[in-house]
Amino acid sequence: MKKKLFNLHFLTVLNLSLFSSISAFAGSLVIEVPDDPEPTKETVIYQCNTETKKERVEATYYNAGEIGLVDLKWNGKRVIASNVISASGAKYAGAEYIWWTKKDEATFYNLINDPKEEMPLNCVEEKGTE
Repeated sequence: MKKKLFNLHFLTVLNLSLFSSISAFAGSLVIEVPDDPEPTKETVIYQCNTETKKERVEATYYNAGEIGLVDLKWNGKRVIASNVISASGAKYAGAEYIWWTKKDEATFYNLINDPKEEMPLNCVEEKGTE
């Protein structure tokens, strides 16, 4: 079976305990995925309401069969989240964040600051960004 590769580039920190040093470098993570169905990549820009302003979130979705990832970038931060079970829509979890989409809307939770998921950021897809 032929396989396709996804490259996700991100800043990684490598702790070389043998040499007692820490160094940061740009790296890549390669994930082999089946080529049936053909893997897809889609970037969508969202506007999210905070208490004081709107915040832009860039979401790049990587899908290959049952494998689903989203690369979220906002306010100088970046999280790679994996698709998890949801009652409706598509739900992703990564680090302390939950990203939950349905149609052209998304809900963004920070589970450290909001463990009961009562104060989400509500986001709407920017039109014309596909």
